[in-house]
Amino acid sequence: MWSISETVNNVRITKKCARELFKAQDYEEELWSSLEYVTSEGNLYFNPDHNEHMDYLGTHDNMTEILKRHKVKGDICFGSLEGDDEGSFWGYRFDGKGGMVKLSGEVVYTEVEKTGQGG
Repeated sequence: MWSISETVNNVRITKKCARELFKAQDYEEELWSSLEYVTSEGNLYFNPDHNEHMDYLGTHDNMTEILKRHKVKGDICFGSLEGDDEGSFWGYRFDGKGGMVKLSGEVVYTEVEKTGQGG
C-alpha cells in the first residue's frame, strides 16, 4: 500500500456544484458518505483515508467534467512520497472558464545556509 498527500487545493465550489458531484458518484458512498463531505470550508474535499485513491479526479472523468461545467478556478495538486509512485507530483489547474489542464510537479531544493569547512 502507498499513500498520497494533497499539497495544494484552492478550488472553491458552490453548493449546486457539490450536489451535482455527490449525485454523480458511480455508487452510494463511493467518494463521499453524505453531501456535507463534498466540501471542506468551501473547497472540494479529498479524503486522506482513501490513501492512493484520494485523487478521484484522475480516475473519474465525470467529476472533472462537472467541475469544468461549473467553471471552477484554481489548482488541486497531490504528491507521493512512498510506494510505487514515490517522488511523483501532479495536479489539475481549472481556469474558471470551463477549461482544465493536468499539471506535473517536482521538488526543488535550494541552499539556505552554508555549513562545514570554509563556511
